[in-house]
Amino acid sequence: MGVGTQVHNPHPLLQPQTLRLALTEIATNAAPTAIVELIRWLDSFQYEAELDVSELARLVVALDEAAQPQLRQAAGLYLSNVFGSRSVRYKALGRDFYASLGRAYDLVLSALASDFSIAPGDPLRTEILLRTVRSAAGEMKWAAFDYQDLAPDVWQRAGVAYRTAHASGALNAPVSVREGRETFSTINREFVRLVAMHCASLDQLPPDRIEAADKLVRVLQHSLQLSNQPASGTLFTLDLESLARPRRCVSLPDDVPQTVRFFRPADAVSMLGELDVSMEGEGLDPLFAGLSAPSVSAAIRHLSRQWAAVPPMRQCRRHRVDGALALATGLGFIRSLVSGEALLRPAAAWSLLDASRNGFGVSSPVMDPDICRVGALVGAHVGETGRWVLALVRRVRFSEAAGAAVGLQTVSNDPVPALFDDGSRSWSGLLCDPVVRGRSVRVACEPGFMRSGGQVFAKLAARTVKLEPGKVMMSGPGYQIIGCSVV
Repeated sequence: MGVGTQVHNPHPLLQPQTLRLALTEIATNAAPTAIVELIRWLDSFQYEAELDVSELARLVVALDEAAQPQLRQAAGLYLSNVFGSRSVRYKALGRDFYASLGRAYDLVLSALASDFSIAPGDPLRTEILLRTVRSAAGEMKWAAFDYQDLAPDVWQRAGVAYRTAHASGALNAPVSVREGRETFSTINREFVRLVAMHCASLDQLPPDRIEAADKLVRVLQHSLQLSNQPASGTLFTLDLESLARPRRCVSLPDDVPQTVRFFRPADAVSMLGELDVSMEGEGLDPLFAGLSAPSVSAAIRHLSRQWAAVPPMRQCRRHRVDGALALATGLGFIRSLVSGEALLRPAAAWSLLDASRNGFGVSSPVMDPDICRVGALVGAHVGETGRWVLALVRRVRFSEAAGAAVGLQTVSNDPVPALFDDGSRSWSGLLCDPVVRGRSVRVACEPGFMRSGGQVFAKLAARTVKLEPGKVMMSGPGYQIIGCSVV
């Protein structure tokens, strides 16, 4: 060997035995360990300059396929620990994997772009374009778990892949996506799935319903499509030239550019209704394993409302306001703040954005995981002399540049602390409405204390009233709001 001769060692996964051993370890290890190993292998391709494009594509596809069962397991682990200390780790695993997978497919696409020996309509090119779009659609769910949009480079990568397939006539070419199974998909179907997820308003859903919405979109894929002609009903538009993200179309345009596509999800609303009815009679489909029936039903109602022929409208006009705001979580802490018993009060770290009769919007440069949860109950305090307001988190959006933006729905403008007793035990809670005989009143308390069918005494100040608990109206982490009749 001469002086200065470069020694090149082939990539280890080119050896069939090494690849087989790696895939076996990935399949048998726990999800966190397996995904870390997958990320390591995917990132190793960035340092392999002389790997043949067909071999590179084969290895990336093999790792992509091996990851799918582990990603499903990681999603299940996250959903079972949403409010636990490990939730951040499980979310990071999913997002880090898809970031590495996207870079690997970028590498393959770059190699294909400079390899003129592979024809434009070659099945290898079509499969890589499909898997590029498919990986972006998979990453969408993990970004939504963090209430973030899909990264701009990921959206651009998927859009360019769709546009390339459209130019080569490969949009509807069937591609096998599961080795050894008769499972086929198309680039058009995978891109429609990505667009549908983007138009599903996932920032209004808690994590379990985001998972349910992702699985519902998979069920509805065959009934959703992009069209170059507008139609009546709820529409979203997408420009293939600028590759801007889909936007809701308020009115139909007179002149439609050839690069614009329309997404009309209203066609799938009837299927959502049929699915909801079948769930009541036959139970959950195995596709929704790991999810509760209420979560799937809530996701169905959400998609039906967002994609209905008449789009959802705001009930009250929003007004721009300024000011500082303190937010608190935890029903016990909120009650102590409302009653004045709390020794400490949270700082006014949030800024008011807008307000209406039903709620208000707030923002913060940092993401507070306790508050930035859709469905969380919070106490809000404006100014130094204002009173505490009880509100529900209805929408969360976060970006590294703008920080967190949270939409809050007002539950009570004047919550009143009360002590409740059913004869066998007593507990604390909040009355959300004035107590008037013959009317109903909402009670916020910890889950499991109040049950319908009995009677409860509520003591507030020097007054005691009798209540008859009814149905649970709202519930979330650490609380439930029950409608009661004042006897």
